[in-house]
Amino acid sequence: MKDNFGRIVNYVRISVTDRCDLRCKYCMPVKNDKFLKKDEFLSKNQLEEISNVLFNLGIKKIRITGGEPLIRKDIIEYLSFLYKEKTKGKIEEILLSTNGTQLKKYAKIISKLGIKRINVSLDTLIPQKFNFITNGGSLEKVIEGIFEAKKNNIEVKINTVLLKNFNEDEILNMVKWCASNNFKQSFIEVMPIGEIQTNRKNQFLPISFAKKLIKNKFGLVETDLKTNGPSRYFQTNKFKNTLGFISPISDHFCATCNRIRITSNGVLYPCLGDNGSIDLKPFLSNKNELVLKRVIMNSIFKKPEKHFFKINEKGYIKERFMNTTGG
Repeated sequence: MKDNFGRIVNYVRISVTDRCDLRCKYCMPVKNDKFLKKDEFLSKNQLEEISNVLFNLGIKKIRITGGEPLIRKDIIEYLSFLYKEKTKGKIEEILLSTNGTQLKKYAKIISKLGIKRINVSLDTLIPQKFNFITNGGSLEKVIEGIFEAKKNNIEVKINTVLLKNFNEDEILNMVKWCASNNFKQSFIEVMPIGEIQTNRKNQFLPISFAKKLIKNKFGLVETDLKTNGPSRYFQTNKFKNTLGFISPISDHFCATCNRIRITSNGVLYPCLGDNGSIDLKPFLSNKNELVLKRVIMNSIFKKPEKHFFKINEKGYIKERFMNTTGG
């Protein structure tokens, strides 16, 4: 499928829940009273219906997100469905984004279900700071889960959100830690999605800061690796490890965007940084699959050319948090 600007869209990120067992301060309010009701979630059958239509339209890669996807009760049943579709050749890859808290329990299972690459959110390696930024989370539990995934032959990529006055002093240490454990890593600028108590401008740390720091200490050269995703990939001279840099604010990546997002209640967002959307639920369980196909194709065709994030504007996207759309 192509959008109005000729970009091939072949990747979907589906959020299966807006619930999370952590409360990261840049992601959503500590006291979030806007969680979806359970009957508003897409059922497993509805997830499968949407997935099948997307695969028939040419989607080749699917990433399961949240919230924390592994706390959804029927997540293994849905992943089992996706694995069957993968074995039929309908899709090429199943991916997962997680906070890592449930990996100790699920790593072996998801590996058997064809998930061989995961992204784990990790913004600090200091237990007290982790507890602070996640509002009560256990770093030890997450680290145990990460190594359980590695043990089960799952490739781990660590996603680190750059946060001013929080983790700029850990950038070099996190690069060393990831390199020593053969984990890929991406640094990400904080995005102004959802209004929180803290002003986003006070959290913002540009990618250029991390790049300069790493280059001066370890050496840094750009690679030829291209994924049509938001990362620009580099390699350190010292460790020869791969680092990605995602800069939605300082240098947007929209020209090569190949993805769409679907929330846990069935709303399709062609662009993470735009409020344009379409609710797919009214078109589900319709005997005529062509209707749903046309709705999705039309939405993809209207995908915006680029987003307009501005870190100085409070709450550019006010009512939607990252736990709703999926990271």
